[in-house]
Amino acid sequence: MEPKRLTSLDGLRGVAALAVVVWHWQHFFAIGGDWQDGWTRQMQPAFALLKPLYVQGWAAVDVFFVLSGFVFFWLYGEAIRTRQVRGGRFALLRFSRLYPLHVVLLLVVAALQALFFRAHGRFFIYQDNDAAHFVGHVFLVQNWWPGSPQSFDGPTWSVSLEALLYVVFFAGCRLGLRAGWPALLLALAAVPLLWLDEHIARAEIGFFMGGAMVGCWRVLRVHARVGTIARGLGLAVLALWAVLFALLYRESSWLAGGESNVAFLIGFDFVLCPLTVLALALQQPRGRWAAGLGFLGDISYATYLIHFPLQLALALIAARLSLAPQFFMQGWVMIAFYAALIGLGALSYNLFERPVQTWLRGRTVARAAPATD
Repeated sequence: MEPKRLTSLDGLRGVAALAVVVWHWQHFFAIGGDWQDGWTRQMQPAFALLKPLYVQGWAAVDVFFVLSGFVFFWLYGEAIRTRQVRGGRFALLRFSRLYPLHVVLLLVVAALQALFFRAHGRFFIYQDNDAAHFVGHVFLVQNWWPGSPQSFDGPTWSVSLEALLYVVFFAGCRLGLRAGWPALLLALAAVPLLWLDEHIARAEIGFFMGGAMVGCWRVLRVHARVGTIARGLGLAVLALWAVLFALLYRESSWLAGGESNVAFLIGFDFVLCPLTVLALALQQPRGRWAAGLGFLGDISYATYLIHFPLQLALALIAARLSLAPQFFMQGWVMIAFYAALIGLGALSYNLFERPVQTWLRGRTVARAAPATD
């Protein structure tokens, strides 16, 4: 019998969300409107320890896509294919999970960006904050077309593409799409998109590689030597991460080019991320470990969405108090930021997201559906 929740994957989702915050710490160099002259990544807190995330932390978003693909093929794939879950029910489940917090923070960011523009004559980080992009955010389609700029709460580009993938996933499952090899073929089909729009390509590759890993997981978890396989795969994944971090510390030319480095994206999205998810799925922590990892997963959506509005609010406060970017380059400030972010994430999940989600789902006639977050 398959488990109802894989807390190891929850933990990975939470860690990935917090890793993105390190990548975005550079935003504090733009609290005055313009980017501070002469800023370097080395100025950021605990650079020697966090260098891989300061250099390549944007790639943590790709982990989200693989996790989503794994979870959706695992929990929904067969139920949609066999029509146990219909389109309206599936849409409600996803809408109730993603939309309430998204739209509240969209309004918050729009208001804060207006204040920032009034003070500095430009927006904070993301400049395409016009009516057309606002409407795109309202309908969660702001990044559905190639070359779309980030705007308002910029990190929600990934949420927008998640919504697009839900449509593709549902339609595919209704047409008979299954986890395993069929999902792998769809991931491979997205490779040419890396030269057209790497955001869309990364989303599709990651999501369907997650689906491919579900097929592997279902075979391996009932294997007579699953424990040995899980340990071996776990060690191999740790070794691959160690190699990646070593290359990042050495600033290897193999990893140059950031998000335009197609070779890195192919290796990361087709190999390292999927194998990491598979290795963790074969593990099932218990007791306090499970509770802690479950907590990180529960608040991951909130911490991911809230971190930019929190930065924006602090940028406005910094202007009022005449604080320079160097203030935010202190270790204790980063620790305080993370403490506040995790606290806000917990409050958001327990006092807003979960109650609203329950209320929205309770307004429809209950139908048979698999467990979901």
